[in-house]
This record gives sequence, structure tokens and C-alpha cells, in this order.
Amino acid sequence: QFAVNKIPLLSPLDAQQSIYSHEQLCAARLQDALERLTAAIREVESELAAMKAEHDPLASHIFVSRRNYRNVNDTKSGKRREMMARLSFNTACDLGFRASVDEWERLMGAVARR
Repeated sequence: QFAVNKIPLLSPLDAQQSIYSHEQLCAARLQDALERLTAAIREVESELAAMKAEHDPLASHIFVSRRNYRNVNDTKSGKRREMMARLSFNTACDLGFRASVDEWERLMGAVARR
């Protein structure tokens, strides 16, 4: 009346071949994953090298402006630094800077006004 599913018993040789086949399959999948990972790492390294080779004029301007801002001999009122910050801010805007003058001064390292 009831059908009973019989699980065939494997001989020791068949069991050994099954394990060996499974290990080969796992090793092949692992090897495939490692090859894809290696390709992805190479692609990322290539992109990083390309990004390092590109010259960013805004980043260069920020670096130079920060150095100049720190090294200026300022007056007591701070007008010289303020004028330098405004001039460099205008140049930064031409290069694509999109924040306010206050943000630019903060970026240059200005101390907050009281």
C-alpha cells in the first residue's frame, strides 16, 4: 500500500569517489572565486592608479591656499588674512568650490570669530 523510498547504500569505493568528486567541485568553485577576486583587485588598483595620475586643480589650490594662509604675517585686525581668504575663495569658486566664504575660511584653518 505505501511506497517506501529506499535509499541505496553506497559501497565504500562509491562513497570515496563521491567525497572526492565533492572535494573537486568545492576546489573548482574556490579557484573560480579566487580568479574573480584577483581580477576585481586588479581593476581597483588600475582605477586607483588612474585617479592618482589625474591632476585636480581645486585640490592643488586648496593645498597651496592653506599653506599661504598659515604663513602670512597678519595685522592685528586680521584684515590681511581675510583679504587672502576672499581672493583664494574667488579662485576656488572658479575651480568648482560650491560652499560659502565662511566654509572656505574654516577649510583654510581660520579661527572662529568671537
